[in-house]
Amino acid sequence: MARRHQLQWAALLAIAVVLPTVSLLWFMSQVIANERLVVGQKLAALYQDKLADASARTTARFTARLGALEPNVSGTNPYPLLRQLVRQDQARGVVVWDAAGTVWYPQAAAVAGQDAPPGSALAEAARLEFSAGQPAQAAARYAEIAATSPAAQTVLQAQLGRSRCLAQSGQFHEAVAECARAAFASRPPNSDSSGALRWQLTVENARLLLLSLLDRAPAPADPALRERTLAALQADLFNASPDQPPLPANHNLFLAQKVLAARHATPAPPASTQRVQELEKLAAAEALSLAAAETISPQAGPSDVYFPTMVDNQSLIGLRHQARSRTVLVLLDEPALLPVLDGYREAFAKSEVACRILNPAGGLVTGLAQPKGRPFLTAALPAGFPDWQVELYFAGGDVFELAARRQIAVYIWTGVLVILLIFIAGAFAVRAVGRQIRLNQMKNDFIATVSHELKTPLASMRVLVDTLLEGRVRDEAQAQEYLRLTVKENERLSRMIDNFLTFSRMERDKVAFTLLAARPGAIASDAVAAVKTKFAAHHCVLTVAVAENLPDLTADHDAIVTVLVNLLDNACKYTTDHKQIRLEVLARERWVVFAISDNGIGLARRHHRKIFERFYQVDNSLARRAEGCGLGLSIVKFIVDAHHGRIVVESAPGAGSTFTVFLPVAGGEPRV
Repeated sequence: MARRHQLQWAALLAIAVVLPTVSLLWFMSQVIANERLVVGQKLAALYQDKLADASARTTARFTARLGALEPNVSGTNPYPLLRQLVRQDQARGVVVWDAAGTVWYPQAAAVAGQDAPPGSALAEAARLEFSAGQPAQAAARYAEIAATSPAAQTVLQAQLGRSRCLAQSGQFHEAVAECARAAFASRPPNSDSSGALRWQLTVENARLLLLSLLDRAPAPADPALRERTLAALQADLFNASPDQPPLPANHNLFLAQKVLAARHATPAPPASTQRVQELEKLAAAEALSLAAAETISPQAGPSDVYFPTMVDNQSLIGLRHQARSRTVLVLLDEPALLPVLDGYREAFAKSEVACRILNPAGGLVTGLAQPKGRPFLTAALPAGFPDWQVELYFAGGDVFELAARRQIAVYIWTGVLVILLIFIAGAFAVRAVGRQIRLNQMKNDFIATVSHELKTPLASMRVLVDTLLEGRVRDEAQAQEYLRLTVKENERLSRMIDNFLTFSRMERDKVAFTLLAARPGAIASDAVAAVKTKFAAHHCVLTVAVAENLPDLTADHDAIVTVLVNLLDNACKYTTDHKQIRLEVLARERWVVFAISDNGIGLARRHHRKIFERFYQVDNSLARRAEGCGLGLSIVKFIVDAHHGRIVVESAPGAGSTFTVFLPVAGGEPRV
């Protein structure tokens, strides 16, 4: 019953502790979540202005980039636009369409008029060179044409043909000289655009032939002439000069590749290294532009918006802009966008916030490569960047998240500590309640036991007295026997009442001991005399061994006698047949030791400490054989403790018991 009450109290305390604790933790988690939300909103509002400033800068640079396209696509030469975008790393290729949707740049066209007209002197010289295989006669014929023809284009072509024929004849020196005159000939004035283009193409062919002759000549080539030729070729490529018509893109790219091959064949002068690098970038841009012109239509992609596109198996970004007279498509990669997006970097350069910009596929374009935590603010880029996003992070990690986690940890550990304290307090409460329940149970048992114990001697005395009063005795001897039994029951009742009174005084702390010098031997003798009659009646053999020259005690003589009497009485009660009890008194260091041994039923180890508790009995049933109320040993323990002593029990079931009382000698400091 007591155990069930303890479990019920424990369950009630657990419910009373756990439910409020869980509710408190849930409430704290909600408060922390709300606090994180509020702080996040405050941070977003704080950096919203900087984000708006960065967006405005990006929009301005994007608009400026569009505006720069307007004047450069309205002229007659596309190369100023290409050179500008490539030099500033703003494009990897360009395609321009006219109002009719025809490709204006890059044009890949063959230029007519390079062959000699049939029946002309140049045609006859070409027959001798190529068909008849007579380079000497062809060279003479070309020389005659160059000396007599009034047309500058015809003279230039004749000089070019004579240099080829001289090279075939092995006259490299004369061939180089003749080719050099053609390669650096001045264009005649008043040429129309078609004639100027034919002249320019012939000169470029002469320069390419001159480079070939210089490389094939048996004698060491003239390095100055070679460098002059390369410089002239390079100057004509991607030409932005208004007095020189632009070459077709495919021819321009072919010449650029030849110049780069010649430059890579021999080390370039330091002064031309930068120009070579620029030429490589321009050639790559023109090659990409030619590929894009074949695959992309003028309507591809939205206008004035960056959009992804594929050209020649390359992932690029396109910017299509509708100018006044033409449509221009700028092809670029993500690094080329950085100048436009630098507004974000500049806006957050001197703050504790770092940004990262993501393309529509979620890939990083620029900014923080490996952020810590989550972004506290995410926003879209301006209109020119559809589906692009900018994320803002704390440069050292999400400081608010870290602080929130620390606060959560503090709350959690505080809650855990409080819960532990509550559970500890609850455990003590359960223990106290259980102890009170056990005490109440023992008091109830005590009342029942006392009623039984008091009733038994009273009933016995009443029967004996009634028998004597009624004269129902055989003789005087039987009457004396009844009187002795009445006295015995009276003594038993007196001892019980004395124990109850002693217990009552113990409960009220009203017990007073008279501490005087006492002799251990006298105490033992008085105790033996007190139990002598009872021991004789129960045929109990008592052996007493008192050592000689025992030191005196500072004790209450009668109280110590009571201790020994109770121990001896218990020894008699809890031994069955052939009762053998021994009382030994001896000195041990600064102690006087009283040891009472018996051959009784013994005690299990679990009872050794409990038998000194008030009302505790190993067998607490009303049908037990031994009499008593469970107060004797508690009184013994109380008296011994009051004399600064200690009592020890050694016992095992069926092996008897030994109770040993240690009392300090007079004037000595006990060592417990």
